[in-house]
Amino acid sequence: MINTAIPSAGFYRGEVIHVRTWPARHEFRYNVDFVVLDLPDLSAFTAAKPVFGHNRFAPISFHDEDQLVSSPDSLTALDRLNHVLVQAGRPTVTSARLVTFPRFFGFGFSPVSFWFDASAQNCAPLLLEVNNTFGERHIYHLSAEPSRSHLIEKTFFVSPFNTTRGVYHVRFAPFDGTFSARIDLEVDDRPLLFTALRGQFRCPSRWSATTATARCLTSGTTALPFIWLQGFNLRTKGLKPLMRPNSVSEDTLVREPSSKHKRHQSQ
Repeated sequence: MINTAIPSAGFYRGEVIHVRTWPARHEFRYNVDFVVLDLPDLSAFTAAKPVFGHNRFAPISFHDEDQLVSSPDSLTALDRLNHVLVQAGRPTVTSARLVTFPRFFGFGFSPVSFWFDASAQNCAPLLLEVNNTFGERHIYHLSAEPSRSHLIEKTFFVSPFNTTRGVYHVRFAPFDGTFSARIDLEVDDRPLLFTALRGQFRCPSRWSATTATARCLTSGTTALPFIWLQGFNLRTKGLKPLMRPNSVSEDTLVREPSSKHKRHQSQ
């Protein structure tokens, strides 16, 4: 069972690990800073102001619009979560823990976000939210049981070097001051990818927010540049990118692509 001591709010300093096993072996890792939020109450981040901001420009900021999908009544991230749960016929929640990547100086890209039911005794996982670089967002429903292991069918086009076939094995380590989530992809019962997000917890404060901002400025370790770089590296190893399929799952939230994405898709 998941440790109920998952922190309610704060920063994580950690890394992303990505390993491909075939058809060409490829491995990389990079440092990241991410956050855990207690929704709808973000008062714990008061100590991190003015470096941290909610729905406003700041060195580090969280914006409700960056999560899930909007609806007429979904003004906050928690509203958006409950909208998704209702659409899937699942019970709504009164509070949630969200592990995600914030914006740095107004810019950000969150490859994955994890939603947990904070009102449940064991803080059960609810959703795995995935973004791709084509301006699309996808929701994978996780079991409401307080399990650390979940099997879900892959239905979302993320990397242009993988199809939508396969099964994800999502696992969470006990929350003992660290956050550790692992997502393995198997295709035809054969391991293809291993990815992990790990981080050490830091209480929300002006100092922890400032140091996270400084790391971002000095290292430039944000997700998108690494994704683009690794795509180039895979091409040099002989892998050819695939066309994005036109058909999407009902759990894929298609947003209006940027002009850059439009140009890319028209080529």
